[in-house]
This record gives sequence, structure tokens and C-alpha cells, in this order.
Amino acid sequence: MSKRRKYILSTLAIGVLIFFFLPVVKFNVTYSTVLSDRNNHLLAAHIAEDEQWRFPPADSVPEKFRIAIIHFEDEYFKYHPGVNPISLSKALIRNVKQGKIVSGGSTITMQVIRLANPAPRTIANKIKEIILAIRMEASLSKDSILALYAAHAPFGGNTVGLEAASYRYFNRPSHELTWAETATLAVLPNSPSLVHLGRSTDTLRQKRDRLLNKLFNKGLISETELQLALLEELPEQPGPMPNLCPHLLDYHIIRHRGKHIQLSIDSELQHLASSIVERHSKALQNNEIYNAAAIIASVETGEVLAYVGNSNGTQKDKGYKVDIIRSSRSSGSVLKPFLYAVSLQDGLILPTSLLPDIPTYYKNYIPRNYSKSYDGAVHADRALARSLNIPFVRLLNDYDGNRFVSDLTKLGFTTINKPYSHYGLSLILGGSEVTLWDLAGSFASMRRTLNQYIEHDGMYPTSSFHPLRLQQSKPQAGKELFTNTPPVLGASAIYFTLKALTSVERPPEESGWEHFGSSGQIAWKTGTSFGYRDAWGVGVSSDFVVAVWVGNASGEGRPGIIGGSAAGPILFELFSLLPSNSALPIPHDDLDEVMVCPQSGERAGPYCTDAVARLVPKTIKKSHPCSYHKLVHLSPDGRYRSNLEIEDGALLITKSYFILPPVIEWYYRKINPSYQILPPFKPGFESSDDYNGMELIYPPHNTTVLIPRDLNGNLSRMVIKAVHRREDETIYWHLNGKYLGSTTGIHEIEILPERGIQRLSLVDSRGKRIQRSFICADDLTGKEKTIN
Repeated sequence: MSKRRKYILSTLAIGVLIFFFLPVVKFNVTYSTVLSDRNNHLLAAHIAEDEQWRFPPADSVPEKFRIAIIHFEDEYFKYHPGVNPISLSKALIRNVKQGKIVSGGSTITMQVIRLANPAPRTIANKIKEIILAIRMEASLSKDSILALYAAHAPFGGNTVGLEAASYRYFNRPSHELTWAETATLAVLPNSPSLVHLGRSTDTLRQKRDRLLNKLFNKGLISETELQLALLEELPEQPGPMPNLCPHLLDYHIIRHRGKHIQLSIDSELQHLASSIVERHSKALQNNEIYNAAAIIASVETGEVLAYVGNSNGTQKDKGYKVDIIRSSRSSGSVLKPFLYAVSLQDGLILPTSLLPDIPTYYKNYIPRNYSKSYDGAVHADRALARSLNIPFVRLLNDYDGNRFVSDLTKLGFTTINKPYSHYGLSLILGGSEVTLWDLAGSFASMRRTLNQYIEHDGMYPTSSFHPLRLQQSKPQAGKELFTNTPPVLGASAIYFTLKALTSVERPPEESGWEHFGSSGQIAWKTGTSFGYRDAWGVGVSSDFVVAVWVGNASGEGRPGIIGGSAAGPILFELFSLLPSNSALPIPHDDLDEVMVCPQSGERAGPYCTDAVARLVPKTIKKSHPCSYHKLVHLSPDGRYRSNLEIEDGALLITKSYFILPPVIEWYYRKINPSYQILPPFKPGFESSDDYNGMELIYPPHNTTVLIPRDLNGNLSRMVIKAVHRREDETIYWHLNGKYLGSTTGIHEIEILPERGIQRLSLVDSRGKRIQRSFICADDLTGKEKTIN
């Protein structure tokens, strides 16, 4: 091989290497942050850093635009290698005749190069464009090149790219545009500064119509399509971008600036939900309640379908920019269902177990029901449905607060991340903070677990408990993993929790519940935080979870910030947007049928009467049988209690009595007139077994109590209370060996105690005695004394 030939070949090889090592076009620009819904409709967008509306490039362009732009800009786009020699020749001849550059003969590929690297229109730059265009065609497909052009072409003003132009001019995605709208956008990039909406309407219309006629002449559109397209008016001015999810947009600007994120949101549902929240919020503003938020999600996938982060108010100082859905707020009573569920799963209670509802005192904490009344005892499911406070505070104390905090973490509450000692018993009444996001996710996970347990014949998918998702879930690779052991909560515990929450009965502070009696199989819970700062509403059906918060972002409380009346109406109006749901399924594989005492709600004991067969969680094996029913011997006439020491056993009547402790009984029988009190002992006879006929209500035994102070700051009197089974009984009171006096019927007495250990003695008319000790202090900051 001659040297000349080697030189030529090596030169060609170097040229080829250089050609293929030339960088493929790269746009050094910033993009708008774009959110689209599950159907790829625009939800919201934020302008790029260079103040241009420029959406990130898509993978393809709509078919109508592809046809229109090719027939307007580059008819041989499909066939040329990046350069069209015929077009270049025609442009050269035209430019020579005019004596100046009037046409560039550029292909769409060459225009992409020029858009990526703007430069003066010179012969040298044109040669560079040609080389880079050929290089691009060698590396990218025609569709990719067309997508780059559509994403970066100028469409007038600060609007760049087809998709941004489509929304600014027609408020629709580009694939939904008509032929007239598509043709309008196809001719705009040719001279966007000369053809301007509102100023050059005639010129723009002429260009559009010429393109439409060209498409008709080539058989690409029908005559009817042409005539309808020619009649369409041009848009007058660019409009604003949609902004259906302003708080989600802010969230993603921080984390994914300049990206296009497709969310699981349904734009139509988002619009309707936003309208409902806004309408209610405007009404609530009359009571100086300015903020509301709501979220709707799919139970099956956890995908968020609507996300209303806050009201859309106009007053700058009302916190409308705060994303309430992700903000930590006082939980009120919305955690009660979870305590009920874990207590069922643990076997601590049954669905109908009696829970005490009596005056209750703990160190530094005195829980109260909103109504300031007491039921004495109430079945657990009714306590949950009525959202009573005292039964759940006592249940938390019995269950173990440290375990409950750990359970809440497993249930998906990310903000309850401190030791139980930080919260104390107030945890169950709003002493902790939760987010609407976590609350909705936990309710969705509960119903999802129950649904999947039924669907998979008594097996639990290991992934059934998970947070909500803002992106559409992808099909899992491989098989779903199943287990016999519930990942968090068992099906029976969930079933009875949701069943209790389908009841519409609510306490007075959640007024408004009676309007939702037709809510069907929606398990729902409302909550109101201390000081009327947060109103919560959360509900779950077979397919959807809805959660609502109402209040002031500033934390200012208002009397109207109540779960039932503020959040409840929004909750159920949002549910009305959703398809009807199926009934709550019964997880038979996780239930046992046992005999249950209808009065105590516990497993029937040996003396329970009228026991009934009921389905209960299998964890009932851990629970104790009913201890409230006891056998009582009565005199032959049934009027008095008696025993074998008094009368012949053959003559005695033996009867089972439902006997509650004195304090519980005192309140219970006021609202349960069918409750039978024990008959008195036969006159002249007493028994050591009087079932604790006398009991002290306040102060609690072996605790420290605070001596009250009057308006002047001086130590004041305190009231101590007791109850007795016999309504007409007299109690004689002694404090530290000194006689205080006696009470009959209502047993309350005032004392002016000294600081330190106090020893209280109560004696009834029959000589029955109870002794209790407590400590009095004028503050609870110092070290407490120990009672020996």
C-alpha cells in the first residue's frame, strides 16, 4: 500500500473517529418543575430558573403535531440524514437573488442544533450545524430528534416548548389539541417574535390556514375537519398555568427542581376535592377558622388521589402556604382506634369488655370526659364509638404506654418518636402530634390488611402495611410474600375496630354526627385537640381513605374547631365523590365462637346468666372469664342476703348477681335502671363478705395531691369523696385520728389538710372500715415523701 493511500485512509479514519466522538447535542438550559396526574394531565408547574416556561423534554410528540410540524418545516424529515441538499440549494439561490440571507434551508435536525447552540447566521456556523446535524442523526432516532425540537422550540414570549405552549394557549395537553390548535402551534416557532397572539392575528391565521389546507390537499385531514378547523378562533392571550396542587408543587420544587414528576393524583378528583374544601373553608372563616386540608387515597395501593394541602385564601398572615397534610398537629382522640385494636390483639380486652368510666386520678394528670359525666362502666366498642376519654386513658395505663408508642411506630406514625415518658397518659387524648399523611396511611393499611387477608384465604401479605404513595405503584417483580402472622395488626383486631367505628354515635363535643347516619359502611373517627386547635376527621371504606383537618395554621384555638361539626361535613362530602363501597368483610379464619357474658362483655364465667355465642378474636385465650357475676344466697322470701350460718341451706335461694365495684356501680346504675343492687343482709346478721360495699373516690390511695389555692393564693379547702352501696348508709370520717363528721347518701366532705402524709379512715354504721393514705403538697415540684 502506497504512502499516499495510507495517508488518505488514516485521515479518513481520524475524521470518522472525530465525527463519532463529537458530542451529541446538549441543551444547557433549565426546565420548569412540572407535576402531572396519573393520566399525564398537568396539575401544576413552576417557571424555570431563567424565567421561561420550558417543560422537561418528553419521549415523543403527539401524532397531530408530528404531522403538522413536518409538513410545515421539513417535509423530507423522515428521509434525509440531517441535511436536505435540495433545500440548501434552493435557499442559496434565493439568498443570492435577494443579496442577503432570507432563507436558511435548515432541516428540523439543524434547527435543534441551533436551538441548543444559538449563534450568528454565518456560513461557518451553517457548516458546523450541518456536521452536528449529521452526527445527531447517526446517534438519535427521528422521534427523539422531533421530541427535542418540540421541547425547545420558541412559541412566543417566555413560552418554550410544545407542552408549555399547549397549556398556556389552550389550557390542555398537546395530545388533546384540535387540528386548528395544533396547526397554530406548528407555525409559531417559525417566527415567534413576528407572529404574536393579540398583535399579529391576521398573519398567524393566514399561516395556520395555509398549513391546514396543505394537510387537506395531501389527504391527511378530511374536508369536514378542514372546514371546522378554519372556523376556530385563535387564542387571544397566553393564560396562566394550572395550579391544582400548590403545596405538592412547593414540595417537589425543593426536592426535584426542573423535573417532570408524574403523580398518582387524579386531576378531576383533585379539582372537586379542592372546591369542596374551599367552600367549607370560606364558611368557617366567619368564625375566624382559616385553614383546612384533606387527602383522598386508594386503600388497595395507598396511592394518593387528591391532595389539598391547605385552603386557598388570600390573606397573607393566615398560613395558607403551610402544607397541613405534612405538618405535625395535636392528635386529639384519633389514636383511640389504634389502642383499641392493639388491646384486642393482645387479648387484654374483648370487643364488648366493660371498661371503667369513673372519676380517675393519676399523678399530675386527671382525665375527664368532655361531657364531665360518667357512665360507671361502658363496653369497649361503645367507648370507642362514643370516643370517651376516661376508659381509654385507663386502658392505656393497663396496656403499657411504652408498648403503645412502639406499636404506633409500626403502624406508620413517624412523628411519635420520643419515649413514652415524654407523653404520659395524655398520649391518647392529644398529648402527641401526628400528621394527616400518617393518619390516612395507617387507616388505609388497616383496611388493606383486612381486605387482603380475606382475599388470600387467611394469609397476610408481608407488605400490607405501608405509607401512602404519591407515585403510581409499579408491579412487583416476583411473587408476593405471605405469612400466617400479621405484620402489624391481625384481621380480627382490625375488623372489630372498624366495625365499632361504623357506628354514628359520637359525644357532644363532636356535634354534627347525626347528619351522617346514612354513611353506610364507612368506619370513621373524628377528634378535637385541647383548646379547640385541631379538628380531625378520618374515614375508610372498602376502597378509599379520606382524612380532613380543620383549624388555624397558627395554632390559635376557636370554639368551632370541633371534629364532628368542622371536619365531619367535609369528610362525608368528599366521600360522596367516590364510588359506593362494599360491606365490611368478616375474617372468619381469625375468629373463634365462644360464650360471652352479655353484661360484662367478657368470656362467660361459671355464674354468668344468659350467656350468648359470639365471634371474638382468637386472642381471647389470653383474657380472663367474667369476674362480675357472683353467687349470692338469699333468704327464702328473697328480700335479704343470708348464708348457711343463719338459715337452713335447703331453704335458701341461690341467685347469680352482676356485681360491680362500689364506685363503678354508683355511676353505672344511674344510667342503667335495670341494674339490680344487692339486697341488704338479714337484720341482725352481718357477713364479712360484703363485696367491698364502701370505696373512696378521691383522693386516690398512696398518691400525692395538690392542695388548692384561693384567688388570693392562700391554701384552700379540698373535697374528699366516697361511695357506698347502700344509698341511705352513713359514713363517719376521720383524718389523722381526728373525727371530721359524718355523711349520709352523698358522701363528700371538706378538709383543710396540712402538708405531708395524711391518713384517712372511713367507717359505716355497721362497723365496716376502710383506711387510705395520701400525701398533701402545695406544689408537685419537690421530692415526694414515701408512704410506709
